[in-house]
Amino acid sequence: MPEKPAMTGDPFVDAGGLVMETLPQKTVEDKIRYATDVYVDHWKGKLHSIFLHSKITHIRLTNKPELQREGSLDYYLSVLKGNGAISEGYCRICAAQGLLFEGERKNFPLVGSGEFSNFHHFQEPGLLICKDCLIRIFFLPLGVFQSGGNQMLLQFQSPEQKKLWQEDVILENMDKVARGTSEGILKSEFKNPQNALFHFASRLIERFELYEKATQRVRLFFFTNFGSKPDVEIHDLPNPVFSFLRYVLEPDLKQDWMYLVRGNYILSKTKFDFDREAGTWTEKKTGGLLEETEYQGTRPNRIYSSLLSGKSILGNLRNIHRERPFNIHIAIAYLREVRQMQKEQIELIRKLAGKIIELCEKENGNYKRYLQPINAKNAHTLRMAILRMVRRNYESGAEEPFITSEEYIEYLFPDGQRWYEVRDFLLICLYEKLHELRIEPEKVFDENADDDEDVITDTDSF
Repeated sequence: MPEKPAMTGDPFVDAGGLVMETLPQKTVEDKIRYATDVYVDHWKGKLHSIFLHSKITHIRLTNKPELQREGSLDYYLSVLKGNGAISEGYCRICAAQGLLFEGERKNFPLVGSGEFSNFHHFQEPGLLICKDCLIRIFFLPLGVFQSGGNQMLLQFQSPEQKKLWQEDVILENMDKVARGTSEGILKSEFKNPQNALFHFASRLIERFELYEKATQRVRLFFFTNFGSKPDVEIHDLPNPVFSFLRYVLEPDLKQDWMYLVRGNYILSKTKFDFDREAGTWTEKKTGGLLEETEYQGTRPNRIYSSLLSGKSILGNLRNIHRERPFNIHIAIAYLREVRQMQKEQIELIRKLAGKIIELCEKENGNYKRYLQPINAKNAHTLRMAILRMVRRNYESGAEEPFITSEEYIEYLFPDGQRWYEVRDFLLICLYEKLHELRIEPEKVFDENADDDEDVITDTDSF
């Protein structure tokens, strides 16, 4: 069995293989003995959500450490020698040809038969795998996070992801074992898998300074093998969203990005207030500050949910720009990377915002007359507002047209473009100009624009 197992594509086997690669013991047998001692002596056999009814977790062996140790070592050292195989053929995980062993819930998560679902290939009862993959899986508990009743695991899709998981999970586990403070699978503060996904992606970008590196997909497995209801959720961070994150986590944008994220956690309106000046949550009753660690791991977040579901966050950005000066390059990065808006369209909308402000100044600062129609509730109203600007620009004697016919057709309202994205970004650009002129947008616009996509509503619980 190689000391550095090749990646198989199976997240469980690859995580176990990475644990084996990280452990300092020189032989596979020594590694098996180390892991067995950790599971039995330090963790007291608390592996039920990964290995159900195994040689360590079976109810008849509870509080019988020597029997747990003996049974586990007998089984895995026997497998290591090639004993106990039930057939020959190709491993369903790594495709290696040779002796095959039976994968069951007691030695491989989410393998089922009978009334239990088999989450692996073709919904077959059980799973036939080689001894290398079976042994790697034994080390999986040292390579996952515990999240409430579930386990969390990144599927390694780049060297950076593999290195991050090794540092944050495996080495942390080994350190806690060495210090005598490890009492079970490493616990995570994140119980919400969507929040955890963004946390790991952000850690990845900042830890390895991936701001200008190639984008990559991040996939999180959120699973349990416990009891009668084994289950798995797979959470993917799409490449465009990862690319967007690279920009907003750069030093000049990160502070505003984190303000946007913090303000969009869903907390009870009856119990908590978001302080828009400080960018923090406070308790209504006591006025006390709510620490970020008290909610970021558990409460849903509108921004994260929208980015993962494909819903627009321009409405959230528009609202913040209306309330306060905010870095417009977050909206630009979002439009470019996630919504795939052309560079020419972005530049055109920014230019039009400047021309609209110039028209207002020529009219003795009559901002409301010119800007309120931009706050349109449908595509027709927005188009008419733009055309009125064209006429007023001509009547003002301007040397350049407000917008050319080519710009209007090809870039402002191209085929397939969502009209409200044009409106929202134009409003964001206008808010930016008004803040620069020290004019409060609330005094110019009677009401906020409507959101044209479904939004997550507040719940009345913490």
